[in-house]
Amino acid sequence: MSVSGEKRIGFVSTRLAGTDGVSLEARKWIEVLKHKGHSCFCFAGEIDMVEDNHSYIADEAHFTHPHITAIQKRLFETTVRDHELSTSVREVVERLKHHLHDFIALYNIDVFVVQNALAIPMNIPLGIAITEVIVETGIPTIAHHHDFYWERDRFLIHAAGDYIRAAFPPVLPQYIMW
Repeated sequence: MSVSGEKRIGFVSTRLAGTDGVSLEARKWIEVLKHKGHSCFCFAGEIDMVEDNHSYIADEAHFTHPHITAIQKRLFETTVRDHELSTSVREVVERLKHHLHDFIALYNIDVFVVQNALAIPMNIPLGIAITEVIVETGIPTIAHHHDFYWERDRFLIHAAGDYIRAAFPPVLPQYIMW
């Protein structure tokens, strides 16, 4: 962080592109924060709202990535999760955590602004990875939630209760829900 109070803010989501509500809201926040003198960077599976040198794309962060859609389908079609699925989730979590740590280091991020990725389980591994990185780094985090899993019928039957309780949303001291 600079002496002038400028913050290096990392926006984190599954997708920060297009005209969906989450992306449009993030775009507004970025414009306001840049106007206030802060630097904004984005981490997601797809990004179109900041210049490339302010973007970190991790393919598996996107909820339409084939590996993620396969995991999500299996997690939300039954109430029992087999060991193979748990292992697959854990492997993706570790890859995404590596990317998030790289994002923080690359751009010297001071604060996370998580856009809906800790509210609705569109990408379970990403939510777990974000939560664990917040715990591991202590990075102050503002979580901007648009909707929650219990508001959508498709998320009510699942084999992901432990993941959902841990990260959708997490309960952490450095985490502010908005």
